[in-house]
Amino acid sequence: MKRLHHLLLAFQTPTALPVGLILFLLLCTSCMGGSETAVAQSSDTTATPVAADKAQPAATAVATAATTTATAAAETVAVAAATSPVTATVDGQLPLSRTLNILVLGSDRWPNVVNWRTDVMMIVALDFAQARVGVISIPRDLYMNPIPDHQPNKMNVIDYLGERDDPNGGGPKLLKRLIQEHMGITIHHYLRFDFQSFQAVVDTLGGVEIEIDCPYNDGVINLKAGVQRLTTAEALRYVRSRDLGGDLDRARRQQRLIWAVRNQVLKENLLPRLPALYQNLAGSIQTDIGLVTALRLARFVLTINPDNVHSLVLAPPTLLTEGWRQGMFVFIPDWPAIAKAAQIIFERPPFVETNTPAVCP
Repeated sequence: MKRLHHLLLAFQTPTALPVGLILFLLLCTSCMGGSETAVAQSSDTTATPVAADKAQPAATAVATAATTTATAAAETVAVAAATSPVTATVDGQLPLSRTLNILVLGSDRWPNVVNWRTDVMMIVALDFAQARVGVISIPRDLYMNPIPDHQPNKMNVIDYLGERDDPNGGGPKLLKRLIQEHMGITIHHYLRFDFQSFQAVVDTLGGVEIEIDCPYNDGVINLKAGVQRLTTAEALRYVRSRDLGGDLDRARRQQRLIWAVRNQVLKENLLPRLPALYQNLAGSIQTDIGLVTALRLARFVLTINPDNVHSLVLAPPTLLTEGWRQGMFVFIPDWPAIAKAAQIIFERPPFVETNTPAVCP
């Protein structure tokens, strides 16, 4: 992050501001998850992580991995691997083995709170050769069995468990391992934001302009269908609440907001606001994305054609089954079906055509 700060200071014109920060801006809005303590739902019955395992010292801090030790050369190699033409059916390589895959995590971490949950998990697959992006949302209530060195539990406690075992990136490392084993997707980088990061982003943008496809009235906010500019409080509630549609519709709305932020950056020429955003986010981002990679990714994301963005939310009945495990409401995964659906994500219709449900919740 220090290198990024130095680069910020080195540029004098808005158009020359470090586009790497745009990547953080675009991806962090997918990570504004947090437990809705006022909502009493069966899916909120996640067991306390400590109770599910033998007691161990809790991580007192997570190292800010933005000061990654990865060299620029290693980053260039990783990006280059994702630029090869996609010919999976010819050479036997799967489509997502030719993409640069970033695990985006959104936690409800608060200062001086030992436990946390990761309520938003997305895999962002960037295909440079075909100029396309795939976004896969993993529900927080997905049941993971087994979890190495731990009892089976929901997906949303794995980051915490891994970080507790290894405070220096153990959470993303454990998630990467499980995603590779069960979905066949290699994760190259991770990006983690918290609740405060989201607030800083929306405040800096001056609100988020978004088209509300399904009216949303949960008793706290009342959003009618149509284009409107959400305040920080409204945007936060829109992407956190599960009162209507549960966790799966929340994931859909989070993807929708990501695209809205991307469009707003371009439409309103928000590059001059990036230094302020950097100052607000510097202490609440953890990532192993180095500067060279961030610069390239940001340029790519800002120039992508809307028709080349594809999304998938893991959901019943084809990929998940609702059930109960250890007294918790969970989604039981069909891993072979999930792995297959992930690899054909680019065959799905564009995000702009599939994000709105046939029937609103």
